[in-house]
Amino acid sequence: MQTLRQAIAGRHKLRLRYRDAGEAETERTVRPLACFYWGHAWTLGAWCELRADFRSFRLDRIAALHGLDERFGDEPGRALADFLRHMGADLAWLQQLQ
Repeated sequence: MQTLRQAIAGRHKLRLRYRDAGEAETERTVRPLACFYWGHAWTLGAWCELRADFRSFRLDRIAALHGLDERFGDEPGRALADFLRHMGADLAWLQQLQ
């Protein structure tokens, strides 16, 4: 979790090896946006460069994780607020923070 928190706070890309529910592994470079706890599992919300879309990665399915030196900035359509909209979240609470 520490590597994830540091990458999110520092806006550093991550390289990860991810296992899906069928045990197939893929290598991904992601822009980590936030971690979420759903009562039974932690997930990483991120922009996935392989899929060119938002993805949620269960932390217990990440086989390997490496922080990269490459940083990322806000880009329209790829920010945390965009991810939350993509996931169907009510953003009223987020607007109050800004």
